[in-house]
Amino acid sequence: MKSTTRGRRHDAGAEEAAAAQAAAPGTGRGARLPSGAVPFWGLVSQSIAGMAPATDVVAFMTAGAAFALVTLPLAYFAAFVLMFIEVNTIYHLSRHRSSAGGYYSYVSAGLGARPAVVSALMVVFYQTMSVAGVAVYIGGVFLPALARSYLGIDVPSWLWAVLTALFVGVPWLLGVLGIRPTVRVLAVTSGIEILFLLVASVAVIALAAPVHAPLRPFDLGAVGVKGVALGMIFAVTSFIGVGSHAPLAEESVGATSGDGRAIGKAAILSLVLVGVTLTVSAYALTVGWGEARMATFATATAPGVVVFLRYLGPLGAVLLVVFAVNSALMDNVALVTSSARVLYAVGRDRLVRHSLAVLNDRHAPARAVTALAGAAAAAALGFGFWLGPASAFDVITTGVLFGLVTTHTLMNFSLMRLSSGERRLIQVLFHVVLPVVAMGLFWLVLYESVVPISFPLAWGGITWAAILVASMLWTWRVTAHTGLSGAAGRTLGTHPDDHHPQGDAPRT
Repeated sequence: MKSTTRGRRHDAGAEEAAAAQAAAPGTGRGARLPSGAVPFWGLVSQSIAGMAPATDVVAFMTAGAAFALVTLPLAYFAAFVLMFIEVNTIYHLSRHRSSAGGYYSYVSAGLGARPAVVSALMVVFYQTMSVAGVAVYIGGVFLPALARSYLGIDVPSWLWAVLTALFVGVPWLLGVLGIRPTVRVLAVTSGIEILFLLVASVAVIALAAPVHAPLRPFDLGAVGVKGVALGMIFAVTSFIGVGSHAPLAEESVGATSGDGRAIGKAAILSLVLVGVTLTVSAYALTVGWGEARMATFATATAPGVVVFLRYLGPLGAVLLVVFAVNSALMDNVALVTSSARVLYAVGRDRLVRHSLAVLNDRHAPARAVTALAGAAAAAALGFGFWLGPASAFDVITTGVLFGLVTTHTLMNFSLMRLSSGERRLIQVLFHVVLPVVAMGLFWLVLYESVVPISFPLAWGGITWAAILVASMLWTWRVTAHTGLSGAAGRTLGTHPDDHHPQGDAPRT
């Protein structure tokens, strides 16, 4: 009787909420995000910013080279191919789902409410942790090392904590100002960043003139499968923001028609642009540093800056530093923008505090943005003071990778579930075979990154496990008496006005 009463109360509350949402003028609780605010290039630039290519050149390539050595370009190309396989899932799940939920909505369509809420909380976890990791690395590792090596200045050990305010504060400010100024900033910076890296990398390759064994950086036998696989750990992490534009679907041009094809197309285009750029950049750094000397690459201070300085002079090196810092900042802007909309969508569904679904007078989910910015700052300061910036970055990156793989695994299972009745070979290939391949490769890379278990790196996995268990317990609690076990659980993340059949298999 008690459960029945609760269910009736929830149903009544849900009906009132739906009516309020339909009547909402654009601000307040349950209001709809403004459609038509984000053009196609806005989606592409959001995704590019989420991958932060210039930051990858100075950060993740340095770490990946410790294992891949001369095959660093091969590790990045292999990671590019893996993520291209994974983008297949995003492409097919997004075609008919224009929502602020992003991955949350995609998992809901195939697996129902509980896996969807877990995936949403995992997205919030790994994107928020990524924001924290960027702040810790740039302020506590990259900039102090540059100041010491090139300027002879020892910056205060606490400077990274102050810079955290910048790397979290700017994304918060743009987040509460609304999507239009955010997209305008990202559109300009992302395009210039890609252009700079491509032109500069090609110039380095031309000046280095790798006439002896120019294809050796793509020779698997140079370091073996293990070395390339370990290098891929950091290379895959470079692409984690490829789907960060998905929660902008509700605000994109054409969103009111329910056509989400722009999301898939933007994912493919942004991945190709960044994948090609990073592979060319990795090749430039390898031949510029010297193929035979790559064992010293990872132990050097900002080796990417060293290569640019050697071949492009002080201007090239300074520009790389400027673009890398700006890239890190825009990465955080993109990730806060993305995860805030996911949290807003879950709040709109009343599966976390409904106050997180409040829009301010600029039609931005300001409370969700503020909550995530606060969580990111707390994670950066907490891990940074506990472990020190360098170790904190490694631990946070490991936790991010765990959260990413968990979320994408649920998405792949969702696509497979939606496609369970398909028989055509092309459908089986794109909706079953490729998702299985992507999941296998993801978990292989993750396994290689944590086995054998060692500390402090293992704290990243422990943090992920704790958040995952808490997310599952919360999900079980909030969905126990909601009536979301049926069709209602397949439309989470979408606005009530946009509900349409979610159980249909995606078309190829």
